[in-house]
Amino acid sequence: MPRSPRTADDPVENLLAPLIRRRRTAAGWSLLGWDSEPGVQLTIARGQSIILIELEPFDSTRDCYARTRLFNVCARRYFQGRAALAPEERRAVEAVVELVRGREGALPPMERSSSARAGLVREIEVSRLLIAEGAGHYYINPYVGCTIGCEFCYVAPRADMSRVLKGLPSLPWGRYVDVKVNAAEVLRREIRRHPAGIVRLSPILTDPYQPLERRYRITRRCLEVLADAGGFKPVILTRASRVCEDIELLRRFPAAAVGFSIPTDDDRVRQKFEPGADPVEERISVLRRCHEAGLKTFAVVQPMLPMDPERLADLLAPHIDAVRVDRMHEMPRARRLYEAAAMTDAAQDAFFERTGRRLRRAFESRGVRYDELDDLAGIVEG
Repeated sequence: MPRSPRTADDPVENLLAPLIRRRRTAAGWSLLGWDSEPGVQLTIARGQSIILIELEPFDSTRDCYARTRLFNVCARRYFQGRAALAPEERRAVEAVVELVRGREGALPPMERSSSARAGLVREIEVSRLLIAEGAGHYYINPYVGCTIGCEFCYVAPRADMSRVLKGLPSLPWGRYVDVKVNAAEVLRREIRRHPAGIVRLSPILTDPYQPLERRYRITRRCLEVLADAGGFKPVILTRASRVCEDIELLRRFPAAAVGFSIPTDDDRVRQKFEPGADPVEERISVLRRCHEAGLKTFAVVQPMLPMDPERLADLLAPHIDAVRVDRMHEMPRARRLYEAAAMTDAAQDAFFERTGRRLRRAFESRGVRYDELDDLAGIVEG
């Protein structure tokens, strides 16, 4: 398979060039890290305050912090709960918004061709891999795209926007993956100039153990680099039981955590919403194995799907140290799934509010910590 040079950062790097060069905003905040793969996102900090700023495709129907001609701008505190931004934090975000407004006209036209291919796997070479998102916190995307292909995945429109900026053809979410074939080599260089810390594998942009990992082993090779460096602490979130193949490697770290997305206790429901993912029973079985191996373990019940909350808590509680619970966030795209499954009652706000309360009570009564999981130190070090 031919390799493609990586051009993903070029348009975004031009968009954010003054900030990237100075490493500071006009309001005096430091740029910790930036990324162009899950849409456009950057993290800025001053003192103990850290703000995540995300650019997604312009959509006047969606709530956001601000809008430019091309983008919705979302902003929130990171690692500090979901309280509203303070005045000085708002000024920092507004400085970034003005930068984007002043420079977005130089971006290439957001035009693209359709592809006749059913799917596309590209081998690409990258120049960056380890993305800083806070003091001692990083993340890695071993791949771009995910063949598990959950139709409701909220990153899909943002990732598609990134492809538009790169001039790549349109393909449905789940039908394309970029394989970062030189990821381990790049990571080996990067860790020499970054202090050790917690490393997420991976954000929602990809599943680090999707089926292609069996062939390419990009995730494993990155873990081997981190293990050899010493001091780094990986945190893995996956829907794939294949992570069990790396349990012994994960035990080499001073601390490591494995989490599974498990949105229901009923595998018949899972099949209707996540047909490309591993069965619920397999995920719980691997959680148990990871827990017994001494790894920290957690579950993410997101999006909450039709379930028996007490049964799900019974199944998970013996094998996890913490849990996060959240609703479906892409309801316009996901509604078709609810309708096809004849489960439209579970698409209502009342369902998410009721089920969220029941899950919280159930897990807390079983001694499982309820956590928003922004600051992962509580998982890997707690």
